[in-house]
Amino acid sequence: MLFGLTGVELALIIVFVCLFAGILSGFPVAFAISGAAIISFTLIAILSENGLLYVIEEYNGTARQVPVLAQGWEKAILSTLSTWSQGVFSRAFGGNVETLLAVPLFVLMGIALERSRIAEELLTTMAQLFGTLPGGLAIAVVFVGTLLAASTGVVGATVVTMGLIALPTMLRHGYSKPLATGVIATSGTLGQIIPPSIVIVLLGSIVGDMYSIGQEARAKELGVSVLEMLGEPAVLSTGTLFRAAFIPGLFLALLYAGYSFGFALLRPRSAPPVKSFADHSYNLRGYYNNSPYLMVGAVLGPLLVLVLLWMVLTSFGVVGSQIIVENQITAPISHGVMAMLTIVGFILCLAMALRPHHRAKPVLIGLLGLAAMVLIDAFVVSAEHSSGTRFLYHALPAVAAIYGLRAALPRLMEVEALRVVSPPVILIVAVLGSILGGITNPTPAAALGAAGAIMLAASRRLRNDHQRGRIIIWSAVSIIIMLLLRGNFDLRMTIDEISFEDRIAIWVAIVAYHVAMFGLLFSCWVLIKDGTMKPVVQETTKVTCMVFVILIASLFLSLSIRTFGGEHYIQEILRSFEDPRVLLLVVMAVLFVLGFVLDFIEIIFIVIPIVGPVIYSADPVLMPPEWITILIAINLQTSFITPPFGFALFYLRGVAPPSVTTGDIYRGVVPFVIIQVIGLIILWYFPVITTFLPDLLPKN
Repeated sequence: MLFGLTGVELALIIVFVCLFAGILSGFPVAFAISGAAIISFTLIAILSENGLLYVIEEYNGTARQVPVLAQGWEKAILSTLSTWSQGVFSRAFGGNVETLLAVPLFVLMGIALERSRIAEELLTTMAQLFGTLPGGLAIAVVFVGTLLAASTGVVGATVVTMGLIALPTMLRHGYSKPLATGVIATSGTLGQIIPPSIVIVLLGSIVGDMYSIGQEARAKELGVSVLEMLGEPAVLSTGTLFRAAFIPGLFLALLYAGYSFGFALLRPRSAPPVKSFADHSYNLRGYYNNSPYLMVGAVLGPLLVLVLLWMVLTSFGVVGSQIIVENQITAPISHGVMAMLTIVGFILCLAMALRPHHRAKPVLIGLLGLAAMVLIDAFVVSAEHSSGTRFLYHALPAVAAIYGLRAALPRLMEVEALRVVSPPVILIVAVLGSILGGITNPTPAAALGAAGAIMLAASRRLRNDHQRGRIIIWSAVSIIIMLLLRGNFDLRMTIDEISFEDRIAIWVAIVAYHVAMFGLLFSCWVLIKDGTMKPVVQETTKVTCMVFVILIASLFLSLSIRTFGGEHYIQEILRSFEDPRVLLLVVMAVLFVLGFVLDFIEIIFIVIPIVGPVIYSADPVLMPPEWITILIAINLQTSFITPPFGFALFYLRGVAPPSVTTGDIYRGVVPFVIIQVIGLIILWYFPVITTFLPDLLPKN
C-alpha cells in the first residue's frame, strides 16, 4: 500500500481531505459536508473495486487482500442509505426530539432580545457603571457578555451587537485595538458554555447515548450489569450538563475580566478609566465614608453569605430534597425555601445597601418574614405534610416577604443600572432556576425563555411609545405563579385520585396559564405591528435550519466512514491507551486542532459519535461524564476564537471599523485563547468545579 498505510487508513485520509476541501471551498457548510460524504464514498468505492484499497487478513495461515468494501459498493451504499435514513429518523423524531426542540427556542430567545435592543441598553449602562475603573469598559463588555450568554446563547448576535456598540466607544476612549477586539470576540462566545447553551443542548442529545453505550461495554467486560457496576442507571441528562456548566462558565468570565483589569494596570494608557462616566447624582460612596471596599461589601456581601450558607447547610444535610424515598430521612429545609431566602433576601439587602436613606422598617419586616419561613420549614413543616398544608404554613411569612419586596423594588428601580439589568436577570433566574432547581428540564425552560424574551421585547417597544404594559406584567406574574405551583404541587390531571389542595392548585394554574397566554399573544401582536417579529422569526428559522441540516449531513458523513470500518479503526486506536485520562487528553488535543478549521456543530456530530463510546466508558468515579462533557464544551467554545476560521472573528471583522485590521483581531484573541487553555487546565486538575452543582442540586 501507499507509504505503508492500510486501505482503511488511506480511506480515512480521503474522507478528511474531501471534508476540509469542501469546507474551504466556500460552499455552505451543510452542503460541503454532504458533498464530502458523497465524493469520498465514490472515490473509495472506485479504488476498492479496482483493488487499490484493501486490508491484509489472515485466513487459515494465509495472508490475503480484502477490499475495504468487502461486499462491494452496491451493498455498501444500500446499507449506508438504509442506516442513514434510520439514524436521521431516530435523531430528528425519536428519543432526542425533546432535547433538540430546545435549539430553536433558545435561538428565538436570543434573537428576540438582540432585536429589541436590550443588549444595546445593557452595554451603555454597564459602560457607565464600570467605565471609571482601569480597564472598566473591557470589564463592562465581559459583564454584558456573561448576561447575554445566560439569556441568549447566540454567539453571532452577541458579538455583532457588542462590536457595533462597544468597539467604537472603546477605541474613542483610547483602548488598544487588540484588547478591545479580543475581549469583545471572546466575551461573545460565553454563550457557548454558560447555560442556556446550544452547544450543551446538542452535546446533551448525543453524549447521553455515548455514556450509556460506553458503560454497557465496560459492564460487559467485567461480566456484570450496569446497575451492579454503578449502583444506578447510566444516565446523563442535559439538565445535569447545564448544572455542570454554570460555575465553569462564570469562572471563565472572571478570568477574562481579571485579564482585562491586569492589562489596564500594567498598560494604563492602553485601557484608561473614563472619567466622563462618573455619576454623582446620588452620593452613595459618601454614605460609606468614600470606601469602595465597604460599599462593594455591603452590596455583594449578603449574596456571598447566603450562597455560602446554602452550600454549608447542604453539605451537612440540613438543606436538601424533601421527597420521601424508601423511608429515608429527608433534610429539614428544602432547596426551594433556601432559593427563596437567597433570591429575595439578596434583593431586600441590596435595597438597603443602595438606598440607605430610605425607611428600613418595611425591608426589615420582609427579612423577618424570610427568617420565619426558614424556621417554619425546619421545625414545623415535614415531608409528610401535604402540599396544601406546607403552603398554609408558609403563607403568612411569605406575605411579610412580599410586603418587603413592594418597598424594596421601587427603590432599586431608581438605580438606572438595575433598571436596565433587571429584565434579563429576571429572565435568567426564571429559565436557569427552573432547570438548576429541578423544576423542569431544558426544553420547557427554553419555551419559557422564548416567551419571556418576546414579552420583554414587547414591553420595551411599549415603553418607547410611552404606553403601559400592564398586561405583560400580569402575564409575567402568572408565569411566576405557575412555576411556584409546579414546584410545590402535583399538577397531573391524569392520576386517579387528586387531593383537594392539588385540585385547587390545578385550577389556579389553569387560570394563570390563560392569563400568561393572553399576555404572550398580546406581546406577539405588539411585535408584529411594530415589524419586529418578522425578522426575528426569519433569523430563527435560518439558524435552526442550518443546525439541523448540518446534523443530517454530519450523520451521513459518519455513516460513510462506518461503511469501510473507519469508525471501528479509530475506536481501536483509542482503546489502545491504557490510562483513560491520557486518552481524554489526546482527544482534547485533537478537538482543539480541529477547532481551527471546523465549526463546533461539525465536531459534535462527526467526531463525538466516533470517540464518545470510548472516552465515556471510563469509570465515572475517576472521570465523571459531566466533567468530560464540559471540558469538551469549553474546547469547542475555543473554536470560535481560534484563527484563522473562528466564527466570532468573522462576525467582528464584519462590523469593525476600517481602522481595525484583521491582524489586530488575531493579536487580540491570542491571550484569550491562552486563557481558555489555562481554564481547561484548572478544570482538569479540579473536577469539583464542574461536579459541585450537579451533586448539590436536585435532579429533574
